Amino acid sequence: MKFKSISVLRPDILKKYSIYPIKIPTPFAVGDVFSYLVKDEKNVLVDTGQYTDEAFECVRYHLKKQGLSIENIDEIWLTHGHPDHYGQAARLADRAGATVFGHPLERSNFGGNNDADLFEAFFQKHSIPEDHIQNMVNQLDWLQQFQLAIEPEWVQDGELLNSGDLSFEVVHTPGHAPGHISYISDKGIIFGGDLLLGHISTNALINFDSETDQRNRSLLQYRESLEWIREQGGLVLPGHGEIIEETTSVADHHLGEHQKRYQKIKQLLREEPMTLLDLSYHIFEDAIQKGALFLVLSEVLGYLDWGIDEGVIEVDESKMEYRITN
Repeated sequence: MKFKSISVLRPDILKKYSIYPIKIPTPFAVGDVFSYLVKDEKNVLVDTGQYTDEAFECVRYHLKKQGLSIENIDEIWLTHGHPDHYGQAARLADRAGATVFGHPLERSNFGGNNDADLFEAFFQKHSIPEDHIQNMVNQLDWLQQFQLAIEPEWVQDGELLNSGDLSFEVVHTPGHAPGHISYISDKGIIFGGDLLLGHISTNALINFDSETDQRNRSLLQYRESLEWIREQGGLVLPGHGEIIEETTSVADHHLGEHQKRYQKIKQLLREEPMTLLDLSYHIFEDAIQKGALFLVLSEVLGYLDWGIDEGVIEVDESKMEYRITN
């Protein structure tokens, strides 16, 4: 089987530090995902791709191109617990005897728990029709086949990991996932997972704190994470798409798009109170018709959290309708 390579910006930098992108096909709408091999005193794999035979063979193929085998992997550093990023970590680690690292707030995701009960209760509270709820729960169930549960060694914000000559600080960058982390080196290289993507906007998904089961205000968390990365120099090696050199301009674009949609939400609520589902259909009906209801609800809810945080939006708990406060 022939797997694709990636053409990257600044290949000189990656070659200098022996970092090799691995482009892994996925069965998901997002398309290919990237894992990165750091070939140093230790062989480190940053993210792994999903649990499929194709993804496994893809990693094996690219390791062989560098004179390595699966058994030569020493460590696996995970950015977050979504199947396309961690799904085959357990399979690779078992074969290699590798140590796996991740953030403890991803405990539920890494454990293969789809939090279906929490999602169902949340959607029922917001009067989402039962057929819509069941479709979303079915989507979560479908994802289970692409991941093997794992409990990594836990790393916290500010800790250091190293591959040998390269040292990386662990930075907690939540929003897309509660325990999403980025790895930033003093050489100007950032393994960013899904924090900053150049060709699409990352979804701040509805998710729950693994310790309290409380819903996170994902978009507010994600905007703080974007504000952090916009100030960083160097190269962002993302989970999807091309390597990013202009972190500030890309982050500013996404922050600006958030602001536009937030203003649209407020304008709609000035006209009349609406439920979460009403707002979602007003803004993203086409996406909902294509089966992206969960992504749409996640995004719209984020703007409502933003308005509540600023004190300009409030919710009538008896009807679960949102309205402008003044």
